This record gives sequence, structure tokens and C-alpha cells, in this order.
Amino acid sequence: MLKIRNAVRTDLEFLVRIDLKNDGYTVSNKLDLTDSEKKDHCKKIERFLTERDRGAILMEDTGSHNPIAMIMYSIANRDTTYPWKTIYSELDRALFQSDGRFMEIFQLWVHPDYRRLGLATKLKLKLEEEARNRHVDLIYTHTEQSNHHVIELNKKIGYEEVRRGSIWDDVIRVSLIKKL
Repeated sequence: MLKIRNAVRTDLEFLVRIDLKNDGYTVSNKLDLTDSEKKDHCKKIERFLTERDRGAILMEDTGSHNPIAMIMYSIANRDTTYPWKTIYSELDRALFQSDGRFMEIFQLWVHPDYRRLGLATKLKLKLEEEARNRHVDLIYTHTEQSNHHVIELNKKIGYEEVRRGSIWDDVIRVSLIKKL
């Protein structure tokens, strides 16, 4: 049986390991992180467990208590100037709620043995519930244009494509949103 739950501090190692897999994304030329880079990355992912405007939701196999899927998210603001490259200002301001807030999917992952069983859909629907609880009415995500399954999944559950192009590198990504 499967159970959906919020991630807790003891899930940090799992979240870091999955985020570093680059599963479903173009793998960078950098193969190994230095100890300092690993520590910094761990701190970055830990923020999804400790900060109020971030979170992670896991799906676990209740028999083995092993996580088999996860989604990490943050509440961002379209009107904020970020110290990294974003495309938010390129999107129509009218899409966003008046305060500019929206929920961004940081990472979605399903164990290969459990793919195409609807688990990503269940996690995304749980995320919609979380967004509503936090009074956020728009969810943003992006994926590489070659990731046809994820694009199809998003469109099937009501996301619409709002942009196609590079963001922080030369890889073409499809940006999608869902109004709640």
C-alpha cells in the first residue's frame, strides 16, 4: 500500500540523493561534487524541510517504509528580482494573483519501478491541495522539451504551456502553469 506524507528532517538524505540524480534532465559535464559543494547542496535541499514557504511531499511504500516518489516545491513571487536567471517576468502579469505569489515545482521524481502508475499525478494533485491551503492560485513548472511524458502528464491534468525556450543554459525547456 502507498501513503502520501509531508517530508521530515529524516528524509533529507533521500531528497538530496534524488535531486543529485538529475533523473530526466540533461546531465551536466560535472561528474562529482567537492565536499564543499555537497555540503552547500545539502543545505539548499534542507531548506525544503525547514522554511515556511517551501516543502516536500513523499509517497512511500508502507510495507517497506521506503519513499518511492517525491515532489518539492516553493512559494515564489513573480515580482521579486532573483539573484539567478528566471523567466517569471516574461510571463503575463495577469496570470498571477495580485500579490504575485505562485507555487513552483522544484523537483518531481518517481522511482523507475513505479512510473506510469499515476503517482506523479497523485503528487501533483496533493500539491494543488497544499497550494489552496496556502492561498496560492497558480502552480508553475518546467521540463525539458524532450521530456514528452511529463509535458503530456501536465497537460492532461490542466497545465497549459506558457513559454518554450532556454532559461539558465542552452537546453530548451517548456514552462507550464495551472490556475487553481
